[in-house]
Amino acid sequence: MIRNATELKEVCAGLRAGGLAALDTEFVWRNTNRPKLALVQLGALDGTSWVEDCLLALDTAPLAELLADAGTVKVLHDAHQDLDHLFHYTGAKPVNVFDTQLAAAFAGLPAGLSLQKLVQETVDVGLAKSETTTDWMQRPLTDAQISYALDDVRYLGEVRAELLERADALGTRAWVDEEMLRYDDPSLYGDADPQEVWKRVKCGRVRLDRRGFAVLRALAATRETLAREWNLPKTWLADDASLAEMADRAEIEADRLRFRHRLRNRGQRDTLAGEFAAAVREGLAVPEAECPENPRPRYISEVLDAADEALAFVRERAEAIHVDPAVVANRATVTAYVDNPDDEENPLATGWRFENFGREIAERFNV
Repeated sequence: MIRNATELKEVCAGLRAGGLAALDTEFVWRNTNRPKLALVQLGALDGTSWVEDCLLALDTAPLAELLADAGTVKVLHDAHQDLDHLFHYTGAKPVNVFDTQLAAAFAGLPAGLSLQKLVQETVDVGLAKSETTTDWMQRPLTDAQISYALDDVRYLGEVRAELLERADALGTRAWVDEEMLRYDDPSLYGDADPQEVWKRVKCGRVRLDRRGFAVLRALAATRETLAREWNLPKTWLADDASLAEMADRAEIEADRLRFRHRLRNRGQRDTLAGEFAAAVREGLAVPEAECPENPRPRYISEVLDAADEALAFVRERAEAIHVDPAVVANRATVTAYVDNPDDEENPLATGWRFENFGREIAERFNV
């Protein structure tokens, strides 16, 4: 256990000197906008591991320097969520990341493997599952909790080495290196722009026109902003279906909004109702030409049929080159590429995906 700033500084310095740091986090996410970090686990290449108790509020500068150190590879399993937690904890945007779950898909293994299954498959070690539902905020931690937490990083350096060896044997090592560069993108970390979160709202059966999406954008931004300010889960303020329904009926119910919420504070309820009403008016006032398009485009039947064939091609080719098709492209990506292969932002338009899949899809399946 790391229990003071001096110990944390010494451990991080040692990991940087060794050029590799395995990382993981344990957190609790119940009634807050963001999770509460309880532990940060750190591991060296030789399997030596440490647990930092985040409830001690130690100076995070050494950990931030470790994350930002381009000379030290940071090894994590299913890295994005942990890196996001670590960014909010330390303020550091990581570089030189290796995600063992992602790399496994290029090493002849299925995408999405759990850490337990991957460790068993690569280094033949069985990890305990006894603490998967434990309360990481309790103190003191039990010996079983500490042992479980340490195991999450103890073998990651060894797992990475095994995955790279397998990727070398399959000829996919360069693709692994290319994929890991995604984590160097600083835009991955930090809170999303409230004006962009509407694109992830699930509208269910509600079908909105461009005006409706303008209202939805304003409503979603309001929900996001207030949820962060009040440190509450955004669904406590209104669920997605409520936002979609308000956007759909905005012009006839602008002053009589109804939405499902879990707020107990009457002042917050009144504030939210007023802010939602203001958001509806804002959306209705957007000039027609500036109303957003549907973020989930609809395609003609010819495109959808061609996309089905292209997806079958992706699966067949991926199997032939020992890559899990799940990391090549999903149906939405394939469909968008078939519809417009000139879109340079589509993953199939660049790098190893283009060389092995995108070029032939554009030639064979473009409608």
